[in-house]
Amino acid sequence: MKLRTWPVRLVLGCIAAGALVYGFTHGKLSEDEAKPPAPPASLSIWVYSKGWEDMVHAFGQRYPHIDVQIRSFRSYEQLYTELLASISAGAAPQLAEIHSFYGIAQLASTGAALPVGNVLTAGKPAFLPAFSAAFRYRDEDWAVPFGGSVPVLYYREEPFKRLAGRAPALSTWEEVRQTLSLVKEPPGEEVSKGYGTMTVDKELPWYLASLSYAPKESGGPAAERTRSALELWRNLTHESKLMKPLQHDRAASDFINGKAGMYVGSSDKLPTIERYIGGKFSFDLAKLPAWKQEALLPGVHGLVALKSDPERLKAAQSFVQEITAPEAQSALWNTVGLIPAREDVIGKLEEESALSERLRRILSWLPSLAGRAPRDDDYERWKRTEHMLEQIELNPQEPVEDVGMLY
Repeated sequence: MKLRTWPVRLVLGCIAAGALVYGFTHGKLSEDEAKPPAPPASLSIWVYSKGWEDMVHAFGQRYPHIDVQIRSFRSYEQLYTELLASISAGAAPQLAEIHSFYGIAQLASTGAALPVGNVLTAGKPAFLPAFSAAFRYRDEDWAVPFGGSVPVLYYREEPFKRLAGRAPALSTWEEVRQTLSLVKEPPGEEVSKGYGTMTVDKELPWYLASLSYAPKESGGPAAERTRSALELWRNLTHESKLMKPLQHDRAASDFINGKAGMYVGSSDKLPTIERYIGGKFSFDLAKLPAWKQEALLPGVHGLVALKSDPERLKAAQSFVQEITAPEAQSALWNTVGLIPAREDVIGKLEEESALSERLRRILSWLPSLAGRAPRDDDYERWKRTEHMLEQIELNPQEPVEDVGMLY
């Protein structure tokens, strides 16, 4: 028996010894090996405006451990409606771009949005008061403004200078109508190129509200101002025929391509217009002509933070701090034309000797900005106003009713 079992014992001994050696060698090596890197923090951001690529790239270089996922929408309305749906489904992003036109009151009411105090952990910079007011609802700030724009009138210079012998006076709408009427008659060159017409960009309720805006005014006076602005709209489309109806989606391109002599748009369109006109003809810009307004109504871009887990919230806080830093604010102004939200950045820009005359003029209008507080029914008012203006452009006899329910 003993002679038969010694080979078995020998084999078992070899196995035990091998296991001991493996434990000393491979076990030691596994302890010395570098541990796999921790998975990156994720951050989901929904946006609708252009120019986010450089911002996200710069953020990624500074915070390589945060994986930023950007989802772009073709319009603010599409983003807003899908954001409400995502909140209901429990699948909202951590940050979303929001506009002062509508939506912040509704988002605050859902309980999913976070007040600004939860996001700007390093302290709140001094923002332009009109920009901050756009996102203040029920004594809380619900979005961080990072840039904005004002409504302006772009115009071609050469036809008006040639016919009037000087630069046009465009401080009032009556002066606009007189200037455009100069090129409605022969010589025919101007008529064929559309110099005697104007075009208005697609954010129609904003421009209508700007023509009649008076801070803190309500009731009968506010309704009368709105009614007057609607009648101006009717006159431009039908009586004077200076504005073609229902052409707003192509407003900017019509101006750039020489099919319109004037264009009402936002100040942040300036870099695009300069790039595509590229010296083909000379143009300039003026403050939105006066009608009944007492102040300029800005359009403000902001970031709203949605509730999420602590790790993603921390990543969102880092991104918000980055986009509101002075360097990023200046970059947004230089690349996409957004007026900085920070007062200190604006102060430094005004001191730059190399600042173009057009940009300096835009900054000079900022003291006349007024903050419009958000309302629960802003989106419904916006849609009603769009519909009313469409009906006026289609029908010169369209009655103007319920102006108190317009934007």
